[in-house]
Order: sequence, then structure tokens, then C-alpha cells
Amino acid sequence: MTKLGVTISKVILCTTPHLDWDWILPFTALCSNNPPYDINGFTYFSATGGDAFTIFSQASGFLVPNGAPNPAYFYSICEMGFLKAFTEANPQLAGVLKQAGTNVEILGGGVTSPDSLLPHGEAFLRNYLTGTNWVQQAYGLFPKHAYVPDDFGHDSQLPVMLTAMGFQGVTFERVAGGAPTNIPPLKGQGPSPAQWMTDNGTEFIWGARDGSTAVAHWMQNGYGQGSNLTTENAVSAIQSYITANAPSSVTPFLYVPVGTDFALPVDTAACAQIWNESGSAVVAVAGTFDDYIQAIVDSGLLGAPQAFRPQPYYSGCYQTRPRIKRLHNDATRALLGAEIFGVIAGARNAKSCGGAWTVELQARTSALREAWLGLAPSTHHDFITGTAADYVYRGEQLPRLAAARTGAEGLRLDAMSEIAAQVDAAPQSDELPIVVFNQLGFQRSGLVELTVPSALDPSFFSSVRTPSGNVPLQPSAEGGLLFAATGESLGYTTCYLSPETASATSEATITTSNGGDSYVLANSLISVEVSAASAWAIDTILDLQSGDPQANILGGTSNQIGFYNDADGNNYRYAPEQGQGYPALTLDTNVTTTVTGLQVLETGPLRVRLQAELTCRVADADYPYVVEYLLVADEPFVRMRTTGACPLNYSAMTMFQLGAEVDAIVQGTPYHWDDAVQVRYWDGPSMQATHDFLIPETTTGAPLAAIYHGAMPAWGQGAQNSALLVGGLARNPGQNYFGWCQLPLPPGGIDPDVHTMEYAFRVPTGINVDSNGKADPGNGAQLIEALGYTTPLTALVAPGNSTNQLPAAVSLASVSAASGSAAPILTAVKPSEANPGNLILRVYQPSNAAMDVTVSLAGLRALGGTIQNASLVTALEQPITNAQTPTVSGADVSFTAGLALATLNVGWSVSNF
Repeated sequence: MTKLGVTISKVILCTTPHLDWDWILPFTALCSNNPPYDINGFTYFSATGGDAFTIFSQASGFLVPNGAPNPAYFYSICEMGFLKAFTEANPQLAGVLKQAGTNVEILGGGVTSPDSLLPHGEAFLRNYLTGTNWVQQAYGLFPKHAYVPDDFGHDSQLPVMLTAMGFQGVTFERVAGGAPTNIPPLKGQGPSPAQWMTDNGTEFIWGARDGSTAVAHWMQNGYGQGSNLTTENAVSAIQSYITANAPSSVTPFLYVPVGTDFALPVDTAACAQIWNESGSAVVAVAGTFDDYIQAIVDSGLLGAPQAFRPQPYYSGCYQTRPRIKRLHNDATRALLGAEIFGVIAGARNAKSCGGAWTVELQARTSALREAWLGLAPSTHHDFITGTAADYVYRGEQLPRLAAARTGAEGLRLDAMSEIAAQVDAAPQSDELPIVVFNQLGFQRSGLVELTVPSALDPSFFSSVRTPSGNVPLQPSAEGGLLFAATGESLGYTTCYLSPETASATSEATITTSNGGDSYVLANSLISVEVSAASAWAIDTILDLQSGDPQANILGGTSNQIGFYNDADGNNYRYAPEQGQGYPALTLDTNVTTTVTGLQVLETGPLRVRLQAELTCRVADADYPYVVEYLLVADEPFVRMRTTGACPLNYSAMTMFQLGAEVDAIVQGTPYHWDDAVQVRYWDGPSMQATHDFLIPETTTGAPLAAIYHGAMPAWGQGAQNSALLVGGLARNPGQNYFGWCQLPLPPGGIDPDVHTMEYAFRVPTGINVDSNGKADPGNGAQLIEALGYTTPLTALVAPGNSTNQLPAAVSLASVSAASGSAAPILTAVKPSEANPGNLILRVYQPSNAAMDVTVSLAGLRALGGTIQNASLVTALEQPITNAQTPTVSGADVSFTAGLALATLNVGWSVSNF
């Protein structure tokens, strides 16, 4: 019954509702619609079925009718946030649900159903870790596969994270070229992912660049395909599923999702029985997604792994409501730091506090778990994307994320302060000890900005004494102190504010000419010229270590603010994504920009800063913007900040005219990287969801530059076959997506707020290339540099009453490769969920080849710890069948990292505990 000659033999009906964390309604209303929510006369549940508590209650009745489990009925639950709330609110009904045992399938198991393009990679993993840890304890169940039906496109390297979590399969719906818009690629490009799967099969092995794989299934007729199924229409409905799905099936098995958003459960067992009694040779069963995956794997028909790039689908959301994205990333980085510094402080307490350490460890671990639970919902595909209704965005999402960031930063600061109060400092006369912290998993040098306590006179000090000698201080514009330091991997170093003078070995400078009409910011690696004539955009960037250091690497004025007409766009989509025939994003050339102010904020020698105040007149209204340039000594990139609001009907972008046509953009993904040439579906800007770094390449693959950012994902080629690179600053499109449910467009649009976006432009010299001169992130250099940009070294003044219980410097852990130039990175160190006395360490290696690595826990040994054992586990901290056994030698743990992500579980003890 397929073009491949496969005869369908079985249809698996899987009852699977999709429960959005929030979207049109806030989470609490979606849990239990009491009192009923009314949206200007539109009642959400009348269109979809019921709230989560009603859904689970009815599912319990199908699973355990009359007090006894029904062996023929199966039910899949995907979002643990709702199941947790139901279990806590309805313990008696939850007890009934537990009686069903493994007839309940946990499919996915995250707190929410996450987006895979925009969240921080570690937050994506923690969403699943938090959810699965809870459901394993509460129900004794654990997922095998991921269910991401409603994501607006997917990370091309998603199998990296799925494999790391121990997942075997994944099912999804929304891909480029698919419904509802069905936009085909531009002539000569493609095919689209939707067309490729239609032609080659909806089930296949999805392969990532590092060799990770996932058994993939495309729900080509939607994740609500089976939502019309009833016992009255069972025969005709199931026949329609076979007719629709069979032509693109590679195997004799069909998967039909029975459910949609907040759909009430269907008696699929009775429907299957009715079908089977109709005389068809095709068997129907009520089952699970796992039943389907095992059937298609056992068929042996899936073939070799395939690269798969299922985006863009809706790419407008990459740029929509950037405050959500900033808060999410800030909170994630803060929590990662809190875990690392908490381990160090806790290890000290294990040595000094005896049995009380267990109580402290439990309290610290509990606080971290609650913090991750608070952050996890932001990974949801209608949360981090900025696509929720305005009152949900402003009334639930922003407050929740702001609280998550505040809490995370508080936990990190508490742990750092605890360490600073315990270091064994040895100040000389008139010195004041300070502690420099590095939460990243590699040694690095960089600029430190110290916030000076109000009781301290910063003018008394002239330098900082570091382990390698005195370095000069520079006041910051905000009243802090700047200095250069080296931070050890995942640790801290004690330095000292000193009255001694010191000279800078390298400098950043700022000079002016033409009566103040132009400024040059320069160091030994890069020179950047901006001018009044260009409204303080960039005229020239020189790559000073290149073969032609006086050649402008730009093709025209850059870092200009461009306003693109987006009147036909909405929360989700740029205008051309609305469907064929919609206009491309076009630059409004009638915008005028007036300079209203200019300040030199810092003059070096460690950092220089220039700030320009602008007024952009757009559609007969004035919009103030502030553009700032920062250049640090010894950095090959110029930092930029742009602050302003986006006018209604527009998408605001920063524009860089590069020195040659952009052919492909190498980019970081949530936990790896990719470098494919983007398939284009419309003219004008075509954005990609990037993480940490992106490298625009020429048609020969040579790097034109690198862009670094921490929470500004939307970057892309400004037009086909052009040298224009654009980055999304903010969006305020003209269309109201929620008009169908009677929600009006908010006054001023979906996002009239002022936003500050931060990013950096790096010169090409020093960007890693392969033997053909093509940009190659496989050695980790660009990621390391980008992480150093987004997560700077920090410092605290050590209090005068230190107990001297901690060494003056500690590197908790580091990782190295046995050979080669690629650098592995420790991306997370945390207490184990099952046994908080154990350490979990996440190792990322970018090479796309097996790498022999050694994790050194010398810092743990310095704190009194002894390594007892080590094992490889999944990112969900579960055992791996037939996993290699790491070699433990003193403080070193060695193993082969065969894929990009590996997770290590280390048991340790304190000698006197």
C-alpha cells in the first residue's frame, strides 16, 4: 500500500493529549478550569475538550474501570508539570492512575513539552531531568522516547540531546514545507523536509553530526489526526488514517496519535475491537508510541541514518519578545554557577561539619531542584518563543522568569559568598583580598568587573596582585573596578587589591579625529571606526593580525539599525511565513536617524566604551535608541549593545555589510553545531535559530567574521546571494494571531517594550578552519571564546573574618583530550539526583569523532575528597546498559567520549568523614 511496496499490517492507536504549559490560558487555569475562564465570550475548553485534571480523571476511568486495570487500554502522558499538579491535588484519583502500571506510557516526561531550537541546551536537558526524576519517584515509570508535536521546527542536532538522555525515538509534526502554510523552497533549492519525508518515508533514522541517532517519526497529518475517532465512526475513521498515512510509510506499521490540545481521552481499545470485527486484514490495536518504535525498528526497513534539518517552520518567534529569551538564558547560567560553587562550598563543609553536612547537602540540593522546577516551564514551545497571549506573557511568564532569574542569581551569590568567607587569604600590607570566580569548565583569562562595596574607597588601590603578578586597575563608568585575571576551570582564585602601581602589557585605546566626527576603538587585534556621518554605525573594521591589516573587512556601513516592514507578520511568523503570496520583509528606506548625544564612557587601558544616543523616525513617529561599543584589550572582537523599542508593524534588526557574499552560516545549536547551507523559502531576510556563535562563510567556506551572543538567537542572511548579515533586535508585527479567540491586539502591539540586545563581532583571523580553509568549530575554539563573552569572570571582596578553611585557589574539575587539537568542555557539575553525595559531570566535545578524555578532580582532592568510583550514565542520570567503565586513577577519571555529550557519575568521600 505504499510506493515502496509495503503492505500495512497494523495500526497503533495511541491516546496522547497535548498539554501546553500555558498559551491562551495560564497554567493554573489549564490545570483546573475552576472558575471557568471566559475570554471575551470564547471558552477555550469548549473547543478542545477539558482541563488537565478532567482529562487525567477520565483517563483513570478507562485504564482502571470498576477498580481493575484494563489490559487492552493504553494512555500516554507527556507533560509532567500537569501530572504533578494533578497528583498533588487529587491523591485518590492519582492512586487509581497508578494501578494501571505500565499501561500508562510516559512519553517525553519533561515538566513541559519543550522547544528544541531556542532554549539553552542544559535547560532543555533539565526540563526532562526534573520531570522524569519526579515521575520515576511518584509512579515508578520512565520514558523511552520524546514527543515534540507542536514545536515550530526542530534543532537539526536534536539527536545529540536525545541520545545523551537515553531516548530511542522521537515524533514530531511541524517542519518546513508542511502544513498549514505549505510554502515550497525557492526555485532551485530544497526539497523541503516535508516533501523529503513524503517522498522517502515518515519514519527514518535521524542522524546528527557527531553520530548520535534517534528513530524519527513524522506525524504528517498532524498530532491531532485521530482526534475525530469515536466508537460510532471507528471503521471509517481508521480507514481514513490508513489511506492518508500508508503512501509514505516505509514499514507495515502506522502510528495514529489520538488526541490534540487538551483532548479528552478516547476509548481506543473499543475502537480497535470494532475495526478488527469489520473483516479487514489490517489489525488495529490500542497501544503506545513505544509499541510503534519497537515494531518499526524490528522491521529492519529504516535504513542508514539521515541528516535532517527541519527548519525554518515559524522563524519569526526566534526574534519575538526577546526579554523572555534573555531571562531564560540568564537564569540558566546562574543556576549552573550555583551548582558548581555550591559543590565547592559543600565539599568544604563535608570536611569540617561532620554529620551536619548531610542536612546541609539536602537543603542545598532541594533549593536547586526547586529553582530548576521554576525555570523548566520556560523551555515550553509557547513560552520561550514569545508566542503566548499577551496577558499570559505579562501576567505569568515574565513574572515567573524574573523570579527564576532572581532566585538563581541569589543561589549563585550565596555560594560564592560562602566561599569568599572561607578562603585562606594572605594579604600583604594595605592589600584587600578578593576572590575571582570562573563557572566555566575550562581555564580562561579575561576582564573582571568588581562591584566596590560602599564602605571601600576604590581610589586607594592601583592594581590587583594575581598569582602571576600585579595588573593595573581601571575604574568602570558605573563606579566599579576593572582588571584582568585568569580563572581556573570551575573554580576560584584569590587575588588582592593593592596600592602598588602596575602597567598594562597591552591596551585598548579610543582616539578621535575630524573634530570629534569619528572615533577609532583599537587594540592589538582589531580596529573599529565609527562616525557621525554614519549615525555612529561602523564604517571600518581592520583585522590587525591578518595578511592585510589595513584592509576593511566590511563591505559597507555596519551595525546600522534597520526597520523591516512586518505588518503581515504575527507572534509566530514573519510576514513571508504566512503563506505563498505574502510580502517579503523589506527594509523601510524612509527611516531617518538623528544623533542626539555621544559619550566616551571609558578610555582604557583595559576597556574603552563609546555610547551614542539616536532618534529613529519611523512611520512619522520618533523612537530613541542607544548604541554602545565596548572594546577590551586582547580581545579579537568588538562588543555592542543596542537599546530601543520596535515600532508597530516592524521587525528591528542590526545590519552588517560583510566583505563578500554569505553562502552558509556555521552556527552553534543548543548542544552542538551545524554548518549546512540554509534552504530558503522566501526573499529577504531568512533567519536561523543560533546559539552562542555563528560564522558567516563565503562561497568557498572561508569565514567572514564570527558573531557571539548569549540570548539573541535570530540571525540570518539579509537577502539571497548577498553580503548582508542581519540580527534580530525586537519585533512588533502588525497581525494579531489570537483574533480567532476574540483576543484583541494589545495597545501598541505585541511588544512595544524597550529591549537591550548584546552581541559581538569577531575578526576572521583566529577562527578555526579546516585544511580547505573552511570554518570549522570542531576544535571548540569558537564556543570557548563565545562562552567567555557571555559568562564573564566575576569577583567578590573577601570579608575580613575569613575562617581560612578553603585553599586560596581551587579548580574543582577540568577535562582534557589525550590527543588532537579539539578541546572538550565541562558544561555542568551538580549533585546527583539519586544520591546528592555523588557528583554528576557533563562533558561536551565538539570534534564529531571519538575522543579519549580525562576528567581531573584534583580540586575535589584538594578539598579533602577521594574518588571512590565512576560510571557513565545518561543525562537523565540513569544507568547505561553495557556502558564502558571509566578508569579511575587518583583524582583522574578517563574514558572515551564517542559522541558529543557524555555524563559522568562520580562517587566520592571525605577522608575524615
